[in-house]
Amino acid sequence: MSQEQDRASARGDVTDDEVREPSEEERAAWARVCRTATGMRHHEAKAALEAARETVRSDTLTDQEALIAGAEVEEWERITEALADHAGAYDPDHDPFVQGELTARAHRTATAPRRR
Repeated sequence: MSQEQDRASARGDVTDDEVREPSEEERAAWARVCRTATGMRHHEAKAALEAARETVRSDTLTDQEALIAGAEVEEWERITEALADHAGAYDPDHDPFVQGELTARAHRTATAPRRR
């Protein structure tokens, strides 16, 4: 199971018999959070996580907006946890999870059947 699929499983979106691929919107939300978090220290990421959680608690979100906001919270949680025992700033180039996702995506692209 890919790391992206693992995120979907953690949300309870899939059962053992199925695998839900994250949407492009979710992937874009994760990437947006990584770009925003670049250079942040733990306390800054934690503040951003709290702001993202407030957004999710809003009753004004559409279903699509709620999905994207939830993906952003997941990514802020992951980054905040990664920075909890790290004295430096966040850098996606040194984030094993992000690098694993990039490697998996490149592998899927390279091994995907070609359309004619």
